[in-house]
Amino acid sequence: MTILYFFSFLAGIVTVLSPCVLPLLPAILSAGIGKGRYRPLGVIIGLVLSFAFFTLALTFFVRVLGLSATLLRYIAILTIGLFGIVMLFPYLSNHFAFSTSSIGHLGSQLQRREKSSGFAGGLLLGSALGLVWTPCAGPILAAVTTLVATQQVTAEVVLLTLTYSLGTGIPLFLIAYGGRRTLTKIPSLSRHTEKIKKCFGALMVLTAVGLFFNFEVMLQQFAIQYIPSFQIENHASVEKELNKLRPISPFLESNVAALKKEQGMELPNITPAPKFAGLTNWINSTPLTIGELKGKVVLIDFWTYSCINCIRTLPYLTNWHDKYKDKGLIIIGIHTPEFEFEKEVDHVKKATERFHLLYPVALDNGYKTWQAFGNHYWPAHYLIDQKGIVRQVHFGEGGYMETENAIRNLLGMLPIAAKDKPNRSRTTTPETYLGNFRGEHYQPGLSLVTQKTTSYAYQPPLKENRVGLKGNWLADQEKITSKSNTSALELNFIASRVYLVMDSSTPQAVKVLLDDLPLPQKYYTADMNAQGSLIVHGPRKYDILNLKGEYGRHKVSLITPDGVSAYAFTFGDEP
Repeated sequence: MTILYFFSFLAGIVTVLSPCVLPLLPAILSAGIGKGRYRPLGVIIGLVLSFAFFTLALTFFVRVLGLSATLLRYIAILTIGLFGIVMLFPYLSNHFAFSTSSIGHLGSQLQRREKSSGFAGGLLLGSALGLVWTPCAGPILAAVTTLVATQQVTAEVVLLTLTYSLGTGIPLFLIAYGGRRTLTKIPSLSRHTEKIKKCFGALMVLTAVGLFFNFEVMLQQFAIQYIPSFQIENHASVEKELNKLRPISPFLESNVAALKKEQGMELPNITPAPKFAGLTNWINSTPLTIGELKGKVVLIDFWTYSCINCIRTLPYLTNWHDKYKDKGLIIIGIHTPEFEFEKEVDHVKKATERFHLLYPVALDNGYKTWQAFGNHYWPAHYLIDQKGIVRQVHFGEGGYMETENAIRNLLGMLPIAAKDKPNRSRTTTPETYLGNFRGEHYQPGLSLVTQKTTSYAYQPPLKENRVGLKGNWLADQEKITSKSNTSALELNFIASRVYLVMDSSTPQAVKVLLDDLPLPQKYYTADMNAQGSLIVHGPRKYDILNLKGEYGRHKVSLITPDGVSAYAFTFGDEP
């Protein structure tokens, strides 16, 4: 087990290079400039112990004592916010230092020392951070999480959790003290200590607000475009030791054996797919079974909404759903939580909306289907043919072309050759939000007016990757809604596919123009009628344009009837 502890420690250290650490950084950096020389140490010790404790015991408290994981999370978020407020308003610090040092009857002596040491306050802040932090789970942490969730906690599991937490704590401790040393050694910074402290206080308050609304997942989703995935645990010796720690099901053993064969163009018959078990709260679908899915090609995706590795795969899954849903493919997301708060069905529903997942998703909070498949990874993909036989298994990120070709194989389609892959070096218009909260790509001079119907007429010509509005629109944080039958939404884009998340309470026809001309019939999509108009009914992502691989820059115009809402454009470079 020694090698497993070593890699667990290294995995914790490498976590500081992942997007998952971003929500921690304002508090960690603020620890280095706060009062008290031992405050950074208190924050890191609190973080390490709290994360380890709640990873191992939170499920127990929720299940046995009836405590709400969400309530505990909100209390931790409130604590982080209070620390930020104290940094913003220094006159509150004396009262706050007294109260934090009194928690747990620490005694009058600790109260007197708190001003100079700052340890107790740092310990409380670190404990709150440990409860709300959701690191990216590699194979080792994933094994720990699932063993805890299935009540298989052993001494080895406890030690792995502690070594991972300690590995994470060391670089964060160095960041905190490095920031403190930088501030004291550079005169131009040290003169403005109080202003810098207030800035970090504001950041901590914003962090608390972001955590409350789960904005950290969106931040990580944005960051993964620029931060590569670091994975040091994919080592044969690690896998061997993990297999001793967690029992391998006969199903997984058959998978491993089949995956070692040379597949060539023929997919192996791995094993009959096990039945779904313990799935609840189906989203985008009524409850499904493996038996009634025979005749379809089924892709099972084990995922969880705070897992960065899972988030990286979702654009590929949504793309496959759009391309092959009418040809016999059904994707089913099995949401198996890594952390206790991820069991809340409302959180999962919001995540499916945020990531534009339109295929069926079911909650596997009891790990029953996870165990039936003998799964150990986030994400994991199991491809099942029309007879209910598992034909391909893939763990983790990557292998997207191989998986798509396996899907096409089972659907009776020709494979995509390497030369036919989408050209990832070509630029496409970035995801474009339309609501006031993140609507950053409107034509210069066009400013949204929130919660008030307003008449717009943007100044042409429409600039590259910019949105223009004409007619009456009502804007709120997430969407814009047409308030007349002649309102127009226009976009200057570069891509070969255009999608738009839209909604309408009743079926309505949205007319589509390309470069101010009627859309040619060869570019019609499956969401259009015979006249080339989009039929919008219900909230989902609609296929606006399919230029059949004719990549280029164009202007698309949508004549949008009264009551139709638009949320965000997304784009593709595939045929």
